Amino acid sequence: MLRGLRRVAALRLGPRRTELWIGLPYAMGFDRAELRGVVAIELALLDTCRSRLLAALMELWVSESIRKDAVRAEVAAVARALVLRADEAGCLVSDRRTIATALLRGALLSHSLDWFARRYAAHLPRYGLFAVDLYQGWRWKVFEDDLPARLTPRYRELYAADPSRHGFMLDRIAELGVAPDEPLRPAQDPIVPALHPAVEERFARWLLRRHVAGQTVHWSVDFADMPFSVWDAPIEQGHDSVLRAVARLSGRPDPALADLMEIVAAGHGAELEWEYREESCTHTTPGVCALFPVLHRTLRMRGYTYVNALRHRELAGPDGDVVDVAGLAQAIERGDRPPQLHVPVTTS
Repeated sequence: MLRGLRRVAALRLGPRRTELWIGLPYAMGFDRAELRGVVAIELALLDTCRSRLLAALMELWVSESIRKDAVRAEVAAVARALVLRADEAGCLVSDRRTIATALLRGALLSHSLDWFARRYAAHLPRYGLFAVDLYQGWRWKVFEDDLPARLTPRYRELYAADPSRHGFMLDRIAELGVAPDEPLRPAQDPIVPALHPAVEERFARWLLRRHVAGQTVHWSVDFADMPFSVWDAPIEQGHDSVLRAVARLSGRPDPALADLMEIVAAGHGAELEWEYREESCTHTTPGVCALFPVLHRTLRMRGYTYVNALRHRELAGPDGDVVDVAGLAQAIERGDRPPQLHVPVTTS
């Protein structure tokens, strides 16, 4: 059964009813050998958890509802052993490298869809808007803008902090004893190359149902037709949040871009505490992450505009120059003084 969820799952819904749910990212991003292996893993895991006790334990682990660290660690250890055994079953229908690649691809595709939905679509219903081409936009980011690869460094950081929360995915790959194919290439023979736009819109509405609930959507449009103001809004929030973090770190009451540049160029970007850096991120370092919304807002105020509705890091200036804001942030972190920014060295 094809579903809008972000994974593959075999579920026992009753004593005589079992369903295999295949998330749309898997159907669109996996080739047949990879999906065959992942399905085998899920079916093996379902068979292993036939007892009510093990099934309840796995549900408890997936729910992330355990508060006590010691109990969570014990449950996670059992869950890890079960999924590792299921992975071996997957290797009976696909070779070990294919399974390793499938596990990594699944983790990054799911991670990238979470990021994309949150960054590009979840806030739109607050403005009466809904992106009908959510999945098309996500696919473009994955296959044309290298989104999974750009998310990988931060994914590995988040994974190291809490492997259990990420399904022990990298541990599972290591246990297979082979390295996955990297960098990941688009699947050559995806199960579902594309869906009718109306079908994809229904999947998108299901995925974003919590964000749409209680909101009145007046316009359902493509990303390309969105007003620039809805893209500016979350970046403005990031801008303000970063400058508050700069004020806390520097002690300067009204910090500006120059103060942030000084902190990042000195190698202290990781010391800035602001909420976005706690999540997944496409930026290479905490300093670049912090610089991005402040640089972006500064350039927008100087007349720069969006080049592509799905590539917000690129802005075109009034004179026709195109700036990669992330690249600009990286240059500043290295100590460069890009010509696009004419600001004093410090405001203090």
